[in-house]
Amino acid sequence: MTIIRERLEEAMASKKTDIKNFIWKGEKKEVNGVMMQEEIRLIDADEKQLKKFYNHCMSMLYNQDKQNPGRYLLLDIIKDQIARCNCELFLRWLEQEKGKPRFTFLSDVRTILDNNKDSIPDTNNIPISTIVGGCPDEFKDIPISLIIDGCIDRLGYFNKQHITLSFILKQGLWFTQQELKDLTEKNEDGTTRDRVEVVKERLGLTKPDINIYITPKGLSFAQLKAMTSLRSKKYSELTTDQLKTLRNIILFALSDEVRFHISQWEARVSQLDEVAKFKGITLGK
Repeated sequence: MTIIRERLEEAMASKKTDIKNFIWKGEKKEVNGVMMQEEIRLIDADEKQLKKFYNHCMSMLYNQDKQNPGRYLLLDIIKDQIARCNCELFLRWLEQEKGKPRFTFLSDVRTILDNNKDSIPDTNNIPISTIVGGCPDEFKDIPISLIIDGCIDRLGYFNKQHITLSFILKQGLWFTQQELKDLTEKNEDGTTRDRVEVVKERLGLTKPDINIYITPKGLSFAQLKAMTSLRSKKYSELTTDQLKTLRNIILFALSDEVRFHISQWEARVSQLDEVAKFKGITLGK
């Protein structure tokens, strides 16, 4: 059985690396109510087609247009969003836990910087923990320059463009013990209503094609509510639940998905390179 399994694995690996099996799938299009997707074997594509496919891959990976970013730029955007969410949460922690208003804290920071110009020349690369004692670990690496921006409400605009409803729902749902109680409703005949239907009703997710699945890895109802109500707006206008859910879960999940997309596009580039080399074609020029 071991030999058979090894032979099968070898055959499958050979099939994956055989350039005759490399397929390019075009954009999905609706034709007469049916979704269609054109396919072409890369070995059958001419030079013009191969270069077109290659340039498309490069655009999907490296495009610098922030409205339609390549996957590598999107990773940078997500990293920046995490940092800005964290900064806003730090300033709210100061206000709520330390009783330190932003104006007062900024005045203190400015005084420290003025008195230490030689030792703190660049606030972009110096973390806030350098000048704030007892800073919680989650906040200690925030650059001083970003904190200053946050104090004067210049963290900017959070764009939720890539956090779609389908992406949010894909994270799944898992109730806390309190939510199990709060979301329990009875029908007129005394039977217990389907809790998922209660969730949909409370969140206004009434379309019949919307599915919510239960998983221990899922968001709590409070987190799901925070995300389904998320809108693009200034960081200072986001709720604390939204900021925490974005920082702790959603933006990291989005980052993982983007990395998966990168691996797919890079695999396509590798296949295109192999076929081009076989045909004596130079891509990317």
